[in-house]
Amino acid sequence: MRHVRAYFKVASTLIVLTCLAFAIQPGTAASGPAPARQDASAQSYFPLAVFGKAVFLHGLNFSPYMDGQNPDWGSVVSEAQLRSRMVVTAPHTGWMRTFGMDHGLERSGRVAHEMGLKAALGAWIGSSHSSNQAQIAALIKAARAGEADMVIVGSEALYRGDVSEARLLEYIAQVQAAVPEDVPVAVADVFDVLLAHPAVMAAADVVAINMYPYWNGIPVEDGPAVLDDWYARVQAAAGDKPVIVSETGWPSCGDTRLLAVPSPENAGSYFRNVTAWARARKIDLFYFEAFDESWKALKEGPQGACWGVWDKTGGLKPWMAAPLGGQSAADTWSGDPALKLLHVPALNSFDDLQGYVLHADPATHRILVYIRVGGGWWIKPTAAEPQTTIRANSLWTVDITTGGADQTATEIAVYLVPAAFDPPLLMGAADLPAGLAAYPQVHATRSP
Repeated sequence: MRHVRAYFKVASTLIVLTCLAFAIQPGTAASGPAPARQDASAQSYFPLAVFGKAVFLHGLNFSPYMDGQNPDWGSVVSEAQLRSRMVVTAPHTGWMRTFGMDHGLERSGRVAHEMGLKAALGAWIGSSHSSNQAQIAALIKAARAGEADMVIVGSEALYRGDVSEARLLEYIAQVQAAVPEDVPVAVADVFDVLLAHPAVMAAADVVAINMYPYWNGIPVEDGPAVLDDWYARVQAAAGDKPVIVSETGWPSCGDTRLLAVPSPENAGSYFRNVTAWARARKIDLFYFEAFDESWKALKEGPQGACWGVWDKTGGLKPWMAAPLGGQSAADTWSGDPALKLLHVPALNSFDDLQGYVLHADPATHRILVYIRVGGGWWIKPTAAEPQTTIRANSLWTVDITTGGADQTATEIAVYLVPAAFDPPLLMGAADLPAGLAAYPQVHATRSP
């Protein structure tokens, strides 16, 4: 059994500036044995003093690729390039998280330590077992050399389907057996994927979750609230296991996804509100990401190149500056159970009705939908299946065209009810039952 040093939080104190995270000489290499590392999160919520400046951002996802480079092409990052990118971000954060251990990235931990940063080093786990073993070997080597404060085995490997759960568990155990016991071993994946793989959460020392309201089509103003819900679900499933946010962010350009609009204004708003949420909840958060990277547009579409706090040349985006200076935001993440619509099909459309919930546990709540066709209300999708489950990502989808002339419905009524609720099975009723008014609800009207 691994006796990993406790990974704990400290009380949030944004006015205390007396704690130096590291004593550093910017741009110089450390000599002699590496200093004993503190508990992995011991300085999370003090403003760290890095390069003589107070730091309010716990961590950044760091990828140093520039135009003309692409890790899928095997581009090599020189140490000079690594330093030139990291020195831009180092005065603003306490941790750097990386995504690979080859083609120059294996130097990241050493360089980060020389710049007074903690290093969460990641082994890229893909579909090739031999490549994975090379990544793991380099990760273990760096950890044994004192260059890692946390190691992460894979990033969304389960989500992509690159490995099975059994194989990933083997990799986690392999790394745990080989790295120093005071270096936590984490696994990072999309939060609802990890919820579906409790054995993986149980095996890791730290559960690292990726959460993106943007990819789920949720509007930016509700981003912190859904993050709060998602995080709470993972934390409940993980028990007393530490849970960190390994990735979240909002693109400043790209395609609109349902109600999620990428823009400079929204990227800045999300950054400000999410970092405020993390500080208020005392959650270790690695923001995605440090720099815009053009190569990511090839995989993700135009928004792939627009996730950075800094642009691709290393210039700080003006709309992202406020949180780096300690500016907080009002609570936008707390509240009562609520129901929202993401997509209302047009009149005569056969599309599904889509929405999401806030502050409601999917395990104990259901969606109830009625449509008005002609002069009567009808339950949907059917009387045999009158309720709709809510997915772990807070989203729900209802087929509201399951018979007759449903596509001509002019009104839609949606309710958030307890799972044990016995719904009225309306089959052409003139009115909605008055008792439904007690539950969170949303209504939509459709016209030609």
